[in-house]
Amino acid sequence: MIDKQQIFIRRRIEAVAGLLVLGLLLLAVRAVDLQWVQSDRLTTMAEKQRYREYTALAPRGSIYDSKGRTLAESVEIPSIAAMADEVPAERMGELASALGLSKQQVQRKLGKRKGFVWLARQVPPSVAARVMALNIPGVRHEKEWRRYQPLGPETGHLLGFVGIDGKGLEGVERAWNASLTGESGLRQVRRDARGHSLPDGSWLREPVPGQSINLTIDATIQSIAYAALAEGVRNQDAKGGSVVVMRPKDGAILAMANWPGYNPNNFRHAKPGQWRNRAVTDVFEPGSVLKPFSVAAAIASGKWQADSIVYCEQGAMKVADYTIKDDHPEGWLDLTGIIVKSSNIGAAKLALDVGAAPLYAMLDRAGFGRRSDTGLGGESPGIVLPLDRWGPVETANIAFGQGIAVTPLQLAAAFSVLANEGMYVTPKLFADQENKPEIARDRVMSKAVARQVKSMLEYATSEDGTGSKAVPVGYRVAGKTGTAQKANNKGGYSKGKYNAVFAGFAPVENPELVIIVVVDEPQKSIYGGQVAAPVFRHVAESALPYLGVAAQRGPQTDWQTMEVVAESPAFEHESLYGMSMREVRRMAALRGLRLHVHGSGWVSRQKPANVLALNQGDAVEVWLNE
Repeated sequence: MIDKQQIFIRRRIEAVAGLLVLGLLLLAVRAVDLQWVQSDRLTTMAEKQRYREYTALAPRGSIYDSKGRTLAESVEIPSIAAMADEVPAERMGELASALGLSKQQVQRKLGKRKGFVWLARQVPPSVAARVMALNIPGVRHEKEWRRYQPLGPETGHLLGFVGIDGKGLEGVERAWNASLTGESGLRQVRRDARGHSLPDGSWLREPVPGQSINLTIDATIQSIAYAALAEGVRNQDAKGGSVVVMRPKDGAILAMANWPGYNPNNFRHAKPGQWRNRAVTDVFEPGSVLKPFSVAAAIASGKWQADSIVYCEQGAMKVADYTIKDDHPEGWLDLTGIIVKSSNIGAAKLALDVGAAPLYAMLDRAGFGRRSDTGLGGESPGIVLPLDRWGPVETANIAFGQGIAVTPLQLAAAFSVLANEGMYVTPKLFADQENKPEIARDRVMSKAVARQVKSMLEYATSEDGTGSKAVPVGYRVAGKTGTAQKANNKGGYSKGKYNAVFAGFAPVENPELVIIVVVDEPQKSIYGGQVAAPVFRHVAESALPYLGVAAQRGPQTDWQTMEVVAESPAFEHESLYGMSMREVRRMAALRGLRLHVHGSGWVSRQKPANVLALNQGDAVEVWLNE
């Protein structure tokens, strides 16, 4: 009996021992599985539970003008984010209140998501401080970058703007987005045993800022052009307008402004149709500003000389079934007279005599009908009919600027040909384009032809011409007015709708600036000499002294006025109160200040209060009222 009990007990002990050995073997197998077979996977899972990662945007590169002044920069600004699954449901109400949102909005943002979620991006620092003071688990303060343009509407169309995710959406910001955009960083956040995110964090990959770029734009001249254009458009109750200022010697674009403007720092307040840079995207029939190139083609043909005379049919001439008219009937005019009196019939007769091919070739070499490749997106090539579609009517019309469409930028490049004694220079907006060997410098016409046409254009701004209002005191100007009826979308022209244009350069003896002014649908007058020429003068009279181009005594100088200007003392007033737009622009140009103007009339407020404390390159802002 005892033997059987001992055997039973021994067997139970053996069974238990066997089970223990088996358990130990299973534990050993499991340990091997966990420590070696599944080690990498489990380590990764543990890391995911301990850490969370999210992408952080890098600041965009800055945009500078030709003197290194900031036109656009990225400014650090707070944003509020959360680890969605860590935010306690009972605290969503106070979180929503601090953010200025409804509780439902916060709940929708968080929902049943896990991981990183933006709650409010680019908020005022006071809002960020209010939220973080609540110390809500999972809610984080993050740093983002917001784009800021100091000149606001003055450069809005040119520079464009950046979306909330740091992507350039219009203008230079879009055209050079790849260069300006930096490399995003990767940030890691550590969590405690309960899964709550700990403060701060570490960089797995630090953000790399984008490349900065320098434009040929001069911020001061940009401000001058914008203010002059705004004043001109308002004075004429016009729909809008554009100004392009270009240095003819090297093609550098010093200013490109459109009116009405919009603030790129708050671009959502403007309609998408207001965002485009109309100086490069919109085309218009140039009208009489194209006549200098028709005259140049005639002289270059060898069939005509500057003193050759043309009978202008007393104001009406029929070509096929089409009647060409002049606003002012003329009889015999020489080629200078055709420019000065702006005769459509005279220009048409020259073109019909020379033939379509020479005129087409002249316009083609001058850059019409093709993009100027400044690097800006949306640039229009304009409209020039293929040569095989030039019949007599088309040839006659194009000779005086109808049946052809151009952009203000194309017109600036073309008039630079006349300023450069016949050489075409590719317009450039980016400073790194300046020394590229591939920049085109092509001869469009001979020096002799260019000089003759330039002389005619100077005469066109005399008291006998249509452009006399374009001439600033002490400077010689060569230029041409244009009054072009606007085309409609039905193949004809809109009744009562015109573009008033002035294109020219100064000073004549050594051109430093080509200035193109286009005013869209002026109401008080339709003529380029009355509407656009004064804007040209306002830009030139401020920009030339700023560039160090001194006024000279010449045949167009008002001597008494010039002597008063020459003898006037240096500006010694702290306040600009009561000054006119012209006086303020002159002060800013002489002192090298950047000018921001609101309204028209006389100065009623200024910032800063003491302009004498400002240094060259500083900004002064003025508000004017009638």
